[in-house]
Amino acid sequence: MFKKTPSSKHYAKRPVLLTALALGLSLCAGVAQAQNWEDISPASQTMLRPLRGTWEQIPPLQRQQWLQHVPRLQNMNSSDRDNAQERMAEWASLSMRQRVQVEQRLKNEINDNADTRNQSWTRYLKFR
Repeated sequence: MFKKTPSSKHYAKRPVLLTALALGLSLCAGVAQAQNWEDISPASQTMLRPLRGTWEQIPPLQRQQWLQHVPRLQNMNSSDRDNAQERMAEWASLSMRQRVQVEQRLKNEINDNADTRNQSWTRYLKFR
């Protein structure tokens, strides 16, 4: 029978597996907290106000991603924050089909060089 020793590959991978598990659990916990608009802190609601009307239709993982943007939004100057919230409102006005199409296009272009990505983003902003 195979004897497990501290130097075996099984034990060597253990920290990586535990880290991945902890990360997954923390993400799941965050997603669980992001289920309802009312469960979000008032400060986060203020930053994400343009998404309020469509929050319940946003998939849980995307809700969590939006919540992760809150600290950055809070640190923006008012002009930049207003601009970001206008973009959020535009995003919220897209149908789910349009959102999926836009996301798919951006995913397809993710491996392009920075110039191409910037050009794609500019085209996307014009599209909206």
